[in-house]
Amino acid sequence: MPLYLKKNMHHARLGVWEITETTGELLDMLRLSPAEQEYYKLLQSETRKKHWLSYRLLLPELLPASHVSGISYDGYGKPWLDNGAGHISVAHSGKFATLIVSETRHVGIDIECMKDKILNLSHKFLTEKEQEYRFPSAVRESLYVIWCAKEALYKLYGKKGLHFSKHLHIDDFAYSGNGRITGHINTGDTHKVYTLLYETLDEYMLVFAPGD
Repeated sequence: MPLYLKKNMHHARLGVWEITETTGELLDMLRLSPAEQEYYKLLQSETRKKHWLSYRLLLPELLPASHVSGISYDGYGKPWLDNGAGHISVAHSGKFATLIVSETRHVGIDIECMKDKILNLSHKFLTEKEQEYRFPSAVRESLYVIWCAKEALYKLYGKKGLHFSKHLHIDDFAYSGNGRITGHINTGDTHKVYTLLYETLDEYMLVFAPGD
């Protein structure tokens, strides 16, 4: 069973699934609720099906059997457990699917396959202050830390209306392959500060916020 990574933290648990199975093999490993079966039928591509099934398979790895349930989505597209046993966030890219869960806190996660094109797109998601950061090395990786951190914060927030270059800010940091950074959500009415962690997995960047 390709459980690539598992982390137990004080308030949350995280799993990364490396997808090596066919869609049929993944489906045979699950017992979907009627609502999940209907949702699955709406998924068009095989890649999307594999991603969805894979992060669904992570739930039994991260929760006690009595807490595992189906996954539904609210009006903003944020996933939640049908039985209300905790808060979850999911992400997928290429060969990986990932899920983070906390019984008590809102969480956020993102994973991305790193490509050089981000070097030409950074102005679209960096704040004016972030554009002044100077990374002496690993520029691509550092930009992906910021991008994924903002995605994780966006998912943690769980509502529409956040702009990456306006409402989300990541404090300056020195990239080291894995580490801890600080992120801010500032909507004008509220300002919240979060600790996020990042890890480099081959050519992928994983960033997660384990709870507010």
